[in-house]
Amino acid sequence: MDWKFNHGVCRLLSSLSDFPILLGGDFNVVANLLLDRSHAGTAGWEPGGCNIPDLCKALDLVDVWRILHPGERDYTHLSRAHTTLSCIDYFLMSSELFSLVRMADIAPIQISDHVWVCVEMSLGRHGSGPRLWRFRRDLYTDINFRKYLQVPGHLSGSMQHCWV
Repeated sequence: MDWKFNHGVCRLLSSLSDFPILLGGDFNVVANLLLDRSHAGTAGWEPGGCNIPDLCKALDLVDVWRILHPGERDYTHLSRAHTTLSCIDYFLMSSELFSLVRMADIAPIQISDHVWVCVEMSLGRHGSGPRLWRFRRDLYTDINFRKYLQVPGHLSGSMQHCWV
């Protein structure tokens, strides 16, 4: 596990705390040693790695599956070498977005050593009807606008949204 990478992702997310965050993936660490391992052990998060509970607290994130399934044991990773099951794959989101969640589920382990965490959200009515955003056609022919786009630096600046 590349703890330096995990720590860098945590620092990047901390810098984006003003924006809603959706984050899913294989963190290679368990958040709760009692619930997230088939055999309780001492291996959870490592110093310098990404401590899931601390990250969630600092950024006001929630573990979507865990909120909907409190106390339940289910696993996203099978280690054949250690004969253990662990929940190390997460879907985290800003708590302000949680009201949009309709369901969360973990698939059964069948072929791979990892399975997905599925989250279904209700985003309302987007992308249809008269509310669909369109680029103003007159800007295609606006000489000043075209020149503006060609000047280096006009489109740079701080990122407002970031996919990690």
